[in-house]
Amino acid sequence: MAIGERIKSARINAGLSQEMLGKKLGVTKMAISKYESGTVTPNSGALIALSKALEVKIEYFFRTSAIRLSKPAYRCRKAMSSKDETKILGKTADWLERYLVVEQITGSEKPLSLPDPDSCHVSSLDQIEEIAVRVRQEWNLGLNPIENLMDVLEQHGIKVGVIAAPVKFDALTMKYNNEHPLIIVNKTLSGDRQRLSLAHELGHMLLKLDEGIDEEEAAFRFAGAFLIPRQTAILELGPKRKMLDFRELYVLKHKYGMSMGALIYRAKNLNIISEAAANRHWIEMRTHKWHLKEPGTQIEPEIPTHLELLLLRALTEHKISQSRFDELRGDDSPLLAVPCQ
Repeated sequence: MAIGERIKSARINAGLSQEMLGKKLGVTKMAISKYESGTVTPNSGALIALSKALEVKIEYFFRTSAIRLSKPAYRCRKAMSSKDETKILGKTADWLERYLVVEQITGSEKPLSLPDPDSCHVSSLDQIEEIAVRVRQEWNLGLNPIENLMDVLEQHGIKVGVIAAPVKFDALTMKYNNEHPLIIVNKTLSGDRQRLSLAHELGHMLLKLDEGIDEEEAAFRFAGAFLIPRQTAILELGPKRKMLDFRELYVLKHKYGMSMGALIYRAKNLNIISEAAANRHWIEMRTHKWHLKEPGTQIEPEIPTHLELLLLRALTEHKISQSRFDELRGDDSPLLAVPCQ
């Protein structure tokens, strides 16, 4: 990607028009247009000014990696504006470029390890229960709670990025360079919503549905079955209940990282409770406005650690400088603060 294209990408990510950026720099809209088209190459002073105005590291303009992204599939509560969508895709491209540079520097790209597509064929929703368990078995997860779903996905070659985005956006799934899958999630989501979105996107990625099966319903069913398999749910709740107690749902929420609302839905799908009982529970949640924010301590958002560890390895082995580390880390990085310096 040429410098002009990078200037344009950073401007869009910052939510600025050419005129707005020109005003910040004290130049005309035409000057910005010439930078972006490649008609004029900005000198070092102009690049420094652009990096400050666009809040990117100066190294950003000199990256040489090029990626091709497929059309994304979004998980959103409401339709997004084209401006918000453009910013999300811009942040995704920037994050992925940095990720691929770090993998190249460390020589440690994770191979993709997904189940055979034929084993994920779905002709009825009930089959999804078995498929979810089969995936867990293939990935050596057993039937126990998954501590960090982001790490599980990354260990099997699915890149997971966390970006700041509008509240309407939950997650997206796409491929880069025609074959490698990635999932992007909103960093502002609670941990339980992040995990449900990740498992939901994994369902979209793996399931091969017969015609007539609703894609969203199938992905949601897979998400529930992957986070808390049938055998585990029955062990925790019992095979048949007239109603559930919100206190036990709260305990299970913190054990399995799955919201109380999703647990009610899961119990209904497994016929542990009737649809009428589930509806009564959802009415009670709405009465208390728990459908907006569930009570008590919230589940903390997850942090993908693979890129973090690669960056720290590259820095420790003197393959990158501290300034290069900061640039590749990015401003949206969810890196943990390491209290060891």
